[in-house]
Formats: sequence, C-alpha cells, structure tokens
Amino acid sequence: MMRRGSRFVKGISPVIATVILTSIMLTIISVALFYSTSLIDMNRQTMEYEYAKEQLTYAASALEQVAFGTGGARYIRFSLTSTRLSFLNSGQTLRVSVTPGSLKIYEDTPLYLQVCGGPLVTTSQRLIYPETGSLEQELSKLVVGAGEPIVVVYENFSGAACSYLVPRLRAFFSGQINVTVNGVLKRYNYYTLHIVKLKFGRLGGTGTIPVIFRSVNMTVNEYRFDNTNTLTLTITRGSASQTVTLTGPPSDGSVLVVKIALVDISTS
Repeated sequence: MMRRGSRFVKGISPVIATVILTSIMLTIISVALFYSTSLIDMNRQTMEYEYAKEQLTYAASALEQVAFGTGGARYIRFSLTSTRLSFLNSGQTLRVSVTPGSLKIYEDTPLYLQVCGGPLVTTSQRLIYPETGSLEQELSKLVVGAGEPIVVVYENFSGAACSYLVPRLRAFFSGQINVTVNGVLKRYNYYTLHIVKLKFGRLGGTGTIPVIFRSVNMTVNEYRFDNTNTLTLTITRGSASQTVTLTGPPSDGSVLVVKIALVDISTS
C-alpha cells in the first residue's frame, strides 16, 4: 500500500501481475496456434483436393485413350492423405434403343468415380472437363457427337467437396459405303455408337495409390436398316432421357455399328 498525499492507494503485487500477464499471453498464444494450425490444415486439404481434381481430369483423357484410342493401359496417381477416392455404382439403368423398329441395343448400370476433399474444403457446382461449355448443358448430354469428350468431370458440394468422373455415349456419322446385297450394289450410310463399360477390379490402398485403366476387350455389333438414311437413338438413364437423330446423305439404307469398350479399373 502506497501513500499519496493524504490518501493510501492499493497496488498489485508484482507476482500477481506477472501471473496475470503470463495467463493472458498463454491464452493469446493458444488461440493463435489454434487458428494457425487450422489454417495450415485447411490449405493442405485444399491443395490435395485441387491436385486430385487435376488427376481426375487426366483420368478422363486416359480412360478415353484406353477405350477408343491406343488401348493397352494407363494409370493416374492419387494422394489419399486427406482426400478419398470412391468407385461407385450409379444405381440407374442406362438403356439405348434405335428407330426404326424401337430396337433395344444396350442396357446396363453405369459406374463412375468420385473424389472428395477433407472436411475443411468447400466448393461450388462447376464444370471441370470439358473446359468449355456450361455444367447444366454437359450434364444433360447422355450422348455426344464426334469430337466431343465421351467423359464429363464436374464438382459439387453435397456434405463434402466432391468431383465426379462420369462416362457418356458418343454417336456420329462414319461415312457411306457401297455394299453388294443379293447381287445388287447398294449404298449404305454407316453410323457409329461408342459405349464405355467400366468394370471394377482389385481396389484398395492408402497414401499415394495408382488408379489403372486397362482395356479388356471391344465388342462390335452391327444393325442394318433398309430403305432409310436416318436413324434415331433414344437414350435413357434413370429419369433422364435424350433423343438424337443421325442423318446422312441419300442412301439405300443405314448401318449402326455399336462399339462397346470394356475397361477394367483397379488400384493394383
């Protein structure tokens, strides 16, 4: 207690002051460490997720090369420290039919790939591959034309930041060929339909793992339609539907060549 003039003023003990200041400093340091650690972790998870998205785009190109390009096998490496890679069944039936005749030519349940980021990563709905176009337009395409990617990659937030690799179909006019039918020379328009059928092989692993695409086989079926130079394909997947008309020059008929590429996906 100090005397100032005619009054006595109470003071704080140096020991108590030191304890109070130390407590305040420790609290500040703890808060700073907490937020800096969270920020570092968020940046790390975001970088790993961005890398996984980039690899998923490479996987789309690799899948197309294996299916309808050079064949063989391709692999992409994914880091699964904070991200997770899932191989999923869409649970939707894909059906393809052709007119004239409303002939069903294909039916299957498609598979797709999913990559999700850590709990601190967020994102919005966005088209990743192809790089141009709108997400709504690309997702509405069950079948694409010549020169368009047969695989679409997009991201969305639904409980977590996730990106998806989804195969589509591709249909196009191939050319006109003269064919002899019963000794008579006829001209046919040839159309091609590409279908990627995924098959999951051995899956598993932690850390940095390879995702391998292997070409298993190619099934080719032909359907001939006389007296028409136009074919109409109707594709349904779940509740979604798309109709595409394939048209060529005047001809005596049309031939639809359906190429089904079976691709095995594994991590070993």
